Amino acid sequence: MRKWLFAFVLAFLAGQAFAHPHVFADVKVKVLYDQAGFCGIRNHWVFDEIYSAGMVASVDKNGDGKLSPKEGKGLEAAILDPIAEKNYYNYVLAGSDFLKVARIKDFKATFAKGKLVLDFVSEFSMPVGPDWTMLVVVVSDPSNYIQMTSDMENAEVDSPATIEVEYFSDALDGLTLFRAFRSEIEGLYLRYKKK
Repeated sequence: MRKWLFAFVLAFLAGQAFAHPHVFADVKVKVLYDQAGFCGIRNHWVFDEIYSAGMVASVDKNGDGKLSPKEGKGLEAAILDPIAEKNYYNYVLAGSDFLKVARIKDFKATFAKGKLVLDFVSEFSMPVGPDWTMLVVVVSDPSNYIQMTSDMENAEVDSPATIEVEYFSDALDGLTLFRAFRSEIEGLYLRYKKK
């Protein structure tokens, strides 16, 4: 009986250890449209000092404590490749389906005030039509390994004059496809159509 109880407690504690964040990132997004419709999310991630120091040290070949453009490019694969199968933590809900990121572009890594900053665009494709198309955008890590604080209240939208876009931030309550996400995470709700 004691072995069973010990195994249960150990398994419970191990599960709890994996549920706590190990990395922290403040995230800002800009939703992008082109003439064809919704085309991407510009991500701006600012990581915590501890993670930042470790990642910068791993690519700082000349040991100057700075991040050159070439060294910053070395972080693209190190950080983005492992999260590719997670859609780069950019979740876009269209109806009852999540859109798939087509590719990543405009990657840039910088080191400012002791923090690693990543900027990149996740490209998507969802055409515009004469009727409203609705999307929900969330940038988050459902596994909670990276605790992402997304500032959806201050999210921006960039669209051509030919597309009408309305948007607001709100909780994900009632959206069943987001049940795995933490309850305090907000999404950016968008709807758009041709003018």
